[in-house]
Amino acid sequence: MTQVRVGFVGGDTLLDKAIEAVSGSQYADISHAFIYLFDSVLEAEGVKQYSDPYPGVWLHPPDKYDGNTHVKILTVDLPDLAAAQSKARELIGTLYGYTDCIATAAKFLTGTGILTDGEKTMHCSETVTRILRAGGLNVCPDLKADEVSPVLLYEDLKKMGAL
Repeated sequence: MTQVRVGFVGGDTLLDKAIEAVSGSQYADISHAFIYLFDSVLEAEGVKQYSDPYPGVWLHPPDKYDGNTHVKILTVDLPDLAAAQSKARELIGTLYGYTDCIATAAKFLTGTGILTDGEKTMHCSETVTRILRAGGLNVCPDLKADEVSPVLLYEDLKKMGAL
């Protein structure tokens, strides 16, 4: 087993607060998920950053969230790091999944899943979920990866004993 770090962050923007409100969690300040791989922060973002050519799944500097008081980092045991890294490489460059965010919100608000697009687009927690599942960690097993919110991922990892 290899340990990897999974990060969660919130913020003060209207979008952050909307995500947190829809998620209805006891954990405030969680509206985004990311994972540390390849000596970087790997994340899906709806707004391009750094030299990203478009919004999507990209590698960012490993110190991106250093000093951010809203960040929560969990360390998880991953059975197959090579498989997780392979999946991560596949996902880099995938367009951001704005409609995936709607599918996640619909699942929360109605309890019913809607049509999702698989791996054509990615939102943040979907990206991390797919990477962790590829690495042998069955997170949020009752949901499609497209339906996993940052809060659900955080809560499931905590239940699994992540520190």
